[in-house]
Amino acid sequence: MRKYIFIFTAAATAFIFYSFTVFNQPGNEVSPPGKNGLAIPDDIQQIIDNHCFGCHNSDSKNEKSRKKLKFDKLTNMNKAKQIGKLGKIADVIKNDEMPPEKFLQKRPKFALSADQKTTLANWAESITKSLAH
Repeated sequence: MRKYIFIFTAAATAFIFYSFTVFNQPGNEVSPPGKNGLAIPDDIQQIIDNHCFGCHNSDSKNEKSRKKLKFDKLTNMNKAKQIGKLGKIADVIKNDEMPPEKFLQKRPKFALSADQKTTLANWAESITKSLAH
């Protein structure tokens, strides 16, 4: 019996060590997944936080943007809604509809660079495809 306890303890310790070393590598950071498993990588979260979240969150004063998308609720939506919202994110970014030009005239610091647009749109499309399968 002691032999099995020793083997189990050794295996559990090895697994815990492996988990901390593999999953904590730089570049692997993601936000905690929501109830449907959607996790947002840190580079994407940073773009959202710096350019999108101010208008697209539950506490936003801009009712129109709040109704269209709430990034703070995205990870907890059901799969069908996530697919729809992520597809829409990719479309509006690719079509240069977000952030709106009128908004950027007053607040140019919120403009997305070409790389940020590509990164955000590609992420949204890839997640949409993976959720759809």
